[in-house]
Amino acid sequence: MSRSRPFYADHAVAYDLLITDPVEPWVDAVHDVLVRTGRHTASVLDAGCGTGRHAAALTARGHHVDPADAAGALLDQAAKRCPEARRYQADLCSLDVGPAYQAVTCRGVLNDMITTF
Repeated sequence: MSRSRPFYADHAVAYDLLITDPVEPWVDAVHDVLVRTGRHTASVLDAGCGTGRHAAALTARGHHVDPADAAGALLDQAAKRCPEARRYQADLCSLDVGPAYQAVTCRGVLNDMITTF
């Protein structure tokens, strides 16, 4: 289950100023795995895309990346970075896109997934 996280909506404009880790090491690693497994131009879902920094970098490497995020304000920024992509505004716990993708990436999102009993 997930729960609303207002930080992302409240600070979407400043998100890229607050989250400044370089995308290259992560994108290099994902791209290398995709290429090694024969997916030189993979269809990828970026689950929890934030502002789309990672999705845009993977797209620049030749992959087709569709962003998904529950935070509409962040997803709007991702759409500007990836204008050709199909975007999904949804809770990742309930997102169902079927078997449309060869890979799913999910970076820095698991801290927002919670379970309550």
